[in-house]
Order: sequence, then C-alpha cells, then structure tokens
Amino acid sequence: MGKDAKLVIATLMVVAFTIGTDFTGALILVTAIERELSADITTTQWVLNIYALSFGVLMVTGGRLGDMYGHRHQILIGAAIFLVASIGCFLAPSIGWLIAARAVQGVGAALLWPCVLALGTTSVDDDKRGLAIGLILAGITSGNVIGPLIAGVATWLGDWRLFFLFNCVTAVLSIVLALRFLKKETPGKVEERVDFAGMAVLGVALLALLYSLDVGADWGWTSPTLLGLFVLSAVMFIAFPFVEYRVKQPLMPPSLMRNREFLLVLSTNGLLIPSLFIAFLYFPQFMQKTMGWSVLQSSFGMVPLMVLLSVGSILGGRLYAPIGPKRLLLAGYVLVAIGAGTIIFVMPAWGYFAILPAMLLMGLGATLCVGTAGTAAVSAVPPKRAGVAGGLSFMVHLCIGALGVAGATAIMHAQTAGVAQAEAGTAFATGMSHAYWLAGALAILGILVVMAIDERKLQTVQE
Repeated sequence: MGKDAKLVIATLMVVAFTIGTDFTGALILVTAIERELSADITTTQWVLNIYALSFGVLMVTGGRLGDMYGHRHQILIGAAIFLVASIGCFLAPSIGWLIAARAVQGVGAALLWPCVLALGTTSVDDDKRGLAIGLILAGITSGNVIGPLIAGVATWLGDWRLFFLFNCVTAVLSIVLALRFLKKETPGKVEERVDFAGMAVLGVALLALLYSLDVGADWGWTSPTLLGLFVLSAVMFIAFPFVEYRVKQPLMPPSLMRNREFLLVLSTNGLLIPSLFIAFLYFPQFMQKTMGWSVLQSSFGMVPLMVLLSVGSILGGRLYAPIGPKRLLLAGYVLVAIGAGTIIFVMPAWGYFAILPAMLLMGLGATLCVGTAGTAAVSAVPPKRAGVAGGLSFMVHLCIGALGVAGATAIMHAQTAGVAQAEAGTAFATGMSHAYWLAGALAILGILVVMAIDERKLQTVQE
C-alpha cells in the first residue's frame, strides 16, 4: 500500500472513529440527560432510536448519492451536517431539541458511512482491499469502545455536553483530513435515482410504530389514537413492497424481495441486534441506578462487551470460510439467546455479576453473527447487487434494533412508572429482566431462521 493510499485509509479511519464514538458514547449519558432535562425513560430512548432510524433508513440513499456526485463530496457534506448537529446536541436546551439534533446526526452518519466503505475499496489495489476494510472497521469499532469512556470522562468533568463537543472536534478533523487527502472524483453514475417514495413510506411506518410503543403506556393501549397509529404503521409496511415495485431504482430491488436466501440472511443481521441495543441503553443505567455507580465507572463497566464487539469482526471474518456462515450464525444466535436468558433471571443483589455473563455471551455471539450475516447477504445476491445488499443489511440491523429498544422500553415503563424513588433501582432491574423476554424471543426466532437457510445457495444464486 503506497503512501497516498495509507493517508486515504487513515483519513477514512478517523471518519469511521467519529461515527463509532457517537453511537455508543451517547448512551452512557442517558441518566445524566434524564436528570438535567427532566425527561423519563420512554423519552430518552429516542436518543438512541431516532439516531438509528435516520441512519438506517438513509443508508442506501447515502451510498447512491456518493455514486452520483462523488464519495469525497458526500463525505464533506455528511461531516458538515454531523458537525452542525453535534453543536446542536451540545447546546440543547431541552430533550426535544436534543432528540432533533440526534436525528440530524444520523443523517450525517448515513451520508458518511457508505461513502467511507466505497472509498476504502477503490483507493487501494485489489489485493489490499481486505486490509483496507479491516482497518476502517477497526476505526469504527475502536470508536465503539472508546466512546463510552469519553462520555464517562465528560460527565466526571461535570457536564455530559462535553461529549458532543468531542464530536465537534472529530468532525472538524474529519473535514480537514478529507479536504487534504481525499482526491476529487468525477461524478459517476448519473442514471442513479434516489427512492424518495420508498424512504418516505418506510420512514413513516417505522416512526409510527416506534412512537406508538413510546406513548402506549401513557395513552392506553386501546385508545383510538394509538390504534390509529398502529394501523397507519401496518398500512405503510404493507404498501412498501408495492411502492418498490413501481419506482425505477427502489431501496430494495424486487429481485431481492424474491430472493429467499437473501431475505433469510438479511433478517439474521437484525434479530439479534435488540439484545445488544437494549444492553447499550440499559446496562449503564443498571450500574448507575441500581448499583450506585458513577457515569465514569459504568463506562468502564461496559468495556468487556465493547472489546468483544471490536475484535469480533476479525474473528468472524477468519472463521467464515473454514466453518461456514450457517454454523457461525447458529452458534452466535445460541450464545445471544442464552445471554438474554441470563438477564431474565437477574437479581439486583448480584450487582455487576448480574450483567457480566450476558455481556460476555452476547458479545461473543454477536462477533460470530454480525460480520457473518453481512457477508452472507452479499454472497446471496449477484455481484452487481453487492453494494445494495450491504447497505440493506446495515439498514435492517439498525431499524430492527430501534424497534426492539422501543418494545423493551414500553415493557420497562410498565414496571417503573409510579415507583417510589427508594424502590427505583429494584424496579429498574425487574423491568430490564422483563424487557429481555422480547430480546430473547427475537434471538430464538433468529435460530429458527438460521436453520432454514440453504447454505449452498449463498454462492450460486443468480439474478
């Protein structure tokens, strides 16, 4: 790899690191945000959910815009949007403002990530592509690990907003490095089109369902307005494939909708994610609310899970060929299901050891599944659909994760609403254990889906 290529990859690693720190670090701050902005648990879940939703739904579009106007161009725009949104988070006077700013951060990340991957594969020789992508993934996973520590230090210094100031610094650094080391490109596939109709329908479907789960306990699960939101979500989900059949370049091409193996492996990249997202959101709160740990202590408490996830892409990649995707996915899903099961029987008196086994089991299970599922999704389609398949895989990953968190939070709210302050820690632990029934059920469903995959078709599928 030449000097210029090394500088390009180093720049892309900084951009990836910026995205990685933002995703996990903000979740450590939930308790501090609740306290300062007078928000409840059903509202603060949107700090995660709105980011994941905007990031996921716009992921494929970000890749297409990069193809149309140049990946460097979109990285600069995405980083600028991310910077402005980070300033908005830093200055947020209310929880609503913070959630809106997080949504815009997700837009910036959606423009950045697919273009980072695209430049990573086109800036080096063919024999170095694996190394380049591995380094970029190391950048984002390092951010996943370090993000909670940065958030913990920010709170230890006296203000959770300092974390978003750090986002501003890394966003500015990303822009400076991109201007200096990423070469201008000639705009490419001018025939590409953005599927605004598909984005709108899918976005409304997901947002209506997430909001329904958020307000259900307050409005009453049988209230006419809430039932109307559920109906709207269902109608939009049903309408989505019909819309996709009619647009010129849909988010999800009809040929992929008819591809059984692709749909199966696509779902395997999502059904385990609620277990992880719930852990990201609730384990730090468990350490703070039930165990009495500080934000900084709880950020270090999350290190075992984050380290396992950061090294997992390397482990999963090396085992993919000799073991095969189906066995890896099955082993990973079994570990995640067992990890979720340990939380169901959690006892607050066990303290940190109530969640440590789950972190180890789910972290190891995810290392076997996430990269494997993404690779299998790409393998299940013709080469010309590989980019779309990769984008859809990550979109499903984020959207199912957000839906899982919304459902878990509805369960959690039912357990903690109206509980006296003295009993809040015990009630939180109970609510978390009940919420993991949902995560465990989805992991078991994932086991059944994996067993239905015909591994032979992952390499032989035709358009």
